[in-house]
Amino acid sequence: MGKNLIGKQWRMRRREFIVAFLALSVLGCTSSQAPAPPPIKLEVTIPGTSTDKIKTTLVSEMQKRKFRIVNETQSEMSFEQPAGSEVLKSLPETDIGKAPIERVTYTIKPIAGDIRVSSEIALISKAGSPQEKKIDISQSAEAQTVQSVLDKIVGK
Repeated sequence: MGKNLIGKQWRMRRREFIVAFLALSVLGCTSSQAPAPPPIKLEVTIPGTSTDKIKTTLVSEMQKRKFRIVNETQSEMSFEQPAGSEVLKSLPETDIGKAPIERVTYTIKPIAGDIRVSSEIALISKAGSPQEKKIDISQSAEAQTVQSVLDKIVGK
């Protein structure tokens, strides 16, 4: 009789374990995290304008935001300013080094009569040195500032 009692207890415990495992498995499936928001795409396409008009507007809008132009080619413009405290708060201190710079780069491409302008935002530490480090912050709060510049270009 002792063996039967031990066998019954073991089977009961096994059933309890299986039921608990299945319940937790189902719970885990239904309580997953909300999906991450889609990445922000900092890009606009402008019909009926010229590259020169876009570049003039970019310079004007970025200067209003205290950025200075640091590089310009036919298809790209880069603007920089010392990184603001809001940008710095969003990153671990070890990633940024001393005197980081916020850089916004606009790429300008003619496409079938229109012009596409896309942008990238990065935090640069040790700018201009061989150890320059670039951290993409295109998905940060700064994206709203860059998007407002792109919106101004579309409106002009």
